[in-house]
Amino acid sequence: MFANLKDQRQKTKDKSPIAEKGFTLIELSIVIVIIGLIVAGVVGGQALVRQSKIRAIISEYKEVKIAMNTFKLEYNAIPGDFNRAAAYGIGTSGNGDKRIINGATEALYFWNHLTNANLYPGSYDGTTSITLGVSVPASNFGNNVVMHVGLVQEGGPGGNNMQLSTNDLFGEINDTNLLTFGKPNNGISGTVGTSFLKVSEAHGIDNKVDDGIADSGLMYSANDGDTNNDGNRCVDNNVTSNGGASYDFDETGETCRIFFNIYK
Repeated sequence: MFANLKDQRQKTKDKSPIAEKGFTLIELSIVIVIIGLIVAGVVGGQALVRQSKIRAIISEYKEVKIAMNTFKLEYNAIPGDFNRAAAYGIGTSGNGDKRIINGATEALYFWNHLTNANLYPGSYDGTTSITLGVSVPASNFGNNVVMHVGLVQEGGPGGNNMQLSTNDLFGEINDTNLLTFGKPNNGISGTVGTSFLKVSEAHGIDNKVDDGIADSGLMYSANDGDTNNDGNRCVDNNVTSNGGASYDFDETGETCRIFFNIYK
């Protein structure tokens, strides 16, 4: 009797619809395809976000140039350098020599004059040393990238001098005001000397707004000001009086910072 009951339970178990079975090759293939699509979507989305940030740089350069030109039409002066800014109630006056000198004075007045004249969004105090969101604007690129301005001038490092790295940037743009995009050396403050773009990205911007050449025209690219000697570089030679610079396409890291000639 007990033997018959055992046989019946075994037969019932064998007929159970929930008997264990493995995945078929077709089912595994479908799962792998789905995972691949998800990964591709995430990677593709990240690439789109990055491209959006890069396009923001181009838009910001154009916005700053428009604001500067509008200021010049209204006040017959350059923001930051305007020697009657205090009289007009838009900030501390510069010296009026048409050169945005000293990264800690007129270069900071630049943003203060523009915003006080309601020609550029935000509010910048014009006095604090280069600090993201306080004295200089943050770029929509994010990641602590800021915009700053300054005069390119032949000579050694100093307050009246904007540099690409350890070498001065001069030659065809000596005594020219530039708009630069980069990271402050101390995170959110300090000299704007830290790179943030890949070589391919800097070259892409250069092709869109200029001639695609690192050391000529409207836009210039440069190596990281802090790590120029670590072997990682954006260009094979910083722009100096002795020769040009070409994009180093073998480099894959974020080794570039960029400059725009806002007089052109």
